[in-house]
Amino acid sequence: MNYKRLILGISIIIVMCIQSIPTFASVSKDQKKPAILVVYQSTDGIANSDTLFLEAIFAGISDQVQLSSVQQVTIETIKNIDVVVFVGEDRSNLPTQFLNAIKQFKGHLIALGKNAEQLPRFEKWQFFGSKSLRTLDGEPLSKLMNIEYVKPPKGSEVLVEGTNLNDKYPVIVKDRNTSYIAKTNFLSNDNYILSRELFNLLDLQEPIKHLAYIRLEDISPISDPKLVKETGEYLAQKGIPFYMALIPVYVNSESGEQVQLKDNKELVKVLQHLQSLGGMVIAHGYTHTYRYTETGEGFEFWDSINNQKISSISASDDPIKMKKRADFSTKEAYRHYLGSIDEIEKKYIEDKIKLSIEKLTELKLYPISFEAPHYAMSSTGYDIIAQHFTSIFGQVQLSDDTWKRMGAPLMISKPSLLSDMTLYPETIGFIDPSRPEPLKEMEEKIKKVQQVPGSVIGGFYHPYLGLEYLPEMVSLIEEVPNLEWLDLRKSKQIVQSENIMIQQEDGELKVVSHIKWTDKVKQRMGENPFEMVLWILAIIVALFVIAFFIYVVSLRTKLRKRLFEERNING
Repeated sequence: MNYKRLILGISIIIVMCIQSIPTFASVSKDQKKPAILVVYQSTDGIANSDTLFLEAIFAGISDQVQLSSVQQVTIETIKNIDVVVFVGEDRSNLPTQFLNAIKQFKGHLIALGKNAEQLPRFEKWQFFGSKSLRTLDGEPLSKLMNIEYVKPPKGSEVLVEGTNLNDKYPVIVKDRNTSYIAKTNFLSNDNYILSRELFNLLDLQEPIKHLAYIRLEDISPISDPKLVKETGEYLAQKGIPFYMALIPVYVNSESGEQVQLKDNKELVKVLQHLQSLGGMVIAHGYTHTYRYTETGEGFEFWDSINNQKISSISASDDPIKMKKRADFSTKEAYRHYLGSIDEIEKKYIEDKIKLSIEKLTELKLYPISFEAPHYAMSSTGYDIIAQHFTSIFGQVQLSDDTWKRMGAPLMISKPSLLSDMTLYPETIGFIDPSRPEPLKEMEEKIKKVQQVPGSVIGGFYHPYLGLEYLPEMVSLIEEVPNLEWLDLRKSKQIVQSENIMIQQEDGELKVVSHIKWTDKVKQRMGENPFEMVLWILAIIVALFVIAFFIYVVSLRTKLRKRLFEERNING
């Protein structure tokens, strides 16, 4: 009887274990992330903005992503790679060394764009050149989209297709461990499609939750303390971790006059109060302006007027219009010229970042991340920012030639362009009160973003709007299933300058400052030399007054002593 009970008990346990296996697998966080190598092929040997954005998208599904030119790939370099992503930017013959490496590669191969027909895996695929689409994944396109028309082998799975009138064309196709994507540009709405289908292509488990954040944007020395407090306290009362993008200095575009955040004592107290409630500070540049454009409207780390990198340090210096490759007789001369511009840009950004971190820290407002004004910055700028911050918010500028090539992957990632910084992407935009339906565009973006597994619902809100739209924005975001608010207090963040070290980890904030009073005087002189001259003159005058007072007192003492001596003699 006892044996029967024992056997029955073991049977029940076995059945329960078997039933639990699928459920466990569907939510497991321990799935091995693939090692991915993104290989680009271009005429100049440099990855273009499309390739950089593709690499950022793949970096959202794995923290083991490398970027390499086709010329650098060998059998050895792909030995420990699980997925090779080949991006064909221009039509040309692929190197034999690369073809031999791919021939021996046993992992998943994904080819995008041109030249896939040269790869051994695609011998049974038929390529017919360029075609135009009017719809993609069942949705009409605002303008024609060019793709590479391919006919895959029988048994292949067409995950996404497009149409032109009555003709259908495959766009994303999978044939076991070989896949093809018929285009390379995913900076528009088709970013949602590719990001969604990557899990199918690579047989990856789909993440369940969506992280979300709200950033209170462009808080500067002229912001209304009451409105900032109102919006911040509303989020705190809702239990929502929130972020405050702070600009330490406001520049008047007409006069060039600067207003320091420390001069608005009421606002500083409000920000310190919100920080104590869980608000996290993001350094949003130093002035949010380049030269004499208005703070909040102008760019800071990009010359938006000439649409080029920063080429002058002082606001009084005229920006140098950058030369092109055609202006130089040799590549070496052009490379040397670009190096001289880089040095100017580095000095400019270094000075600005140092001031931003230190000015905020002096006010006991401790930045734990960074956001570039208007998200505009060159690759050189990202290299410099990465020396001071471990994370960045917003979108990424993908070109050193124009700020208009910009985008953000839909998941948290570490794109190679950001030099190991973690990107918390802005994906749903902001509330624009000038629109007839201010929340409509954000609502539509949220619907698209939430269709991508593991995507971030990230947006910003301007505190000058008060609570007019904020409750509705919060409601829209909280309607997303499996939502979790992003809280960087639970992560490790490091911010540092020459004199400051800020470390956020496991809810604890550590700050070390080595700012000396002499450094403060030097900063003050640099910011407002005329004011410092007045202070020096005032000190000199005060010293003269003191010296004169001492002289008068000394003289009176001597006179009194002489009169006393004369009385004694005459007495």
